[in-house]
Amino acid sequence: MPQPTTAPAAPLRLGLLLYPGCMPAGLFAAADIARAAGLRVQRPLVQTLWVSADLQPVPTWQGPALTPSARLAGAEVDAVLVPGLWLSSTDGLAVPLQQLAPVVQALAALPRRTQVWSYCAGVALAAASGRLRGHSATATWWLRAALERQFGTVQWRFDEPLVHDGTTTTAASANGYLPLMLHALGALLPPEALADVQALLMLPRPRTTHPAFAGQDLMATTDGDLRRAMLWVQRSPATRVRLPALADALGMSPRTLARRVQTHTGLSAAHWMRRIKLRQASEALCDTAQPLKRIAEDLGFASEAGLHRAFRQATGQTPLAYRMAQR
Repeated sequence: MPQPTTAPAAPLRLGLLLYPGCMPAGLFAAADIARAAGLRVQRPLVQTLWVSADLQPVPTWQGPALTPSARLAGAEVDAVLVPGLWLSSTDGLAVPLQQLAPVVQALAALPRRTQVWSYCAGVALAAASGRLRGHSATATWWLRAALERQFGTVQWRFDEPLVHDGTTTTAASANGYLPLMLHALGALLPPEALADVQALLMLPRPRTTHPAFAGQDLMATTDGDLRRAMLWVQRSPATRVRLPALADALGMSPRTLARRVQTHTGLSAAHWMRRIKLRQASEALCDTAQPLKRIAEDLGFASEAGLHRAFRQATGQTPLAYRMAQR
């Protein structure tokens, strides 16, 4: 008898949101990535649809006016990708949000099951719509003070490049569409196909990473358990990061976890976890003007002196010298 076959899952319907002043390059790139993924597996994985608050041509930032195919309110989509907009300073965040009230209202009116993906300054629109209220989220580092001040009900995690929480997914930087698409395709593609798409169309982060922190990049980690482990370490105070606690959180034995870490990173579990926390410190040194004492407190180190000593031991540089070298 012929064996029953499982029909391929329906493609994910992704709305590419146009709004006045948006930076559409990421939308075009996301559409290209979606198409490449489908070509790689010879079937449609993501269907893209250009949407906006209305059907009028939308003037984009320093680009042509683009005509949407559907109104956001009536579009049958599973997810909406909200791109960034150009901001010369965070002081002016309130003005564009007021001007984009129809877009914010359209996002707020979406069915609760509809996923909202946003990146860079586009996260502000998602926050203004209320879709991030009570959720964890990230955004571009230089928006931190303004977003924390204006949207205090959001659980901000600015030290993470991507945060997925229920029906909301947010990413940092103007290239945030890359981790967003990587995250979405990770659930749709086998690892080897995803690697092919990534190698073809996704560029690495521009900043040069210190060799001490190589292997602690969340988005480059393909092992699912290690990704969850990295997130746990990132979200835990440094003084509480211990192998037994992490293993318990992952539902595996400390010995199994230690062996998994050693196999994938070449480091002991304790060394690997310490480097993850120090990488967070390095990101804070580069992306903020916070003093080392505040960074140590935020990341849960026992003391400023302890962080200073561990950082110098790992990198050969003092935190101040590292900050100056990266600017």
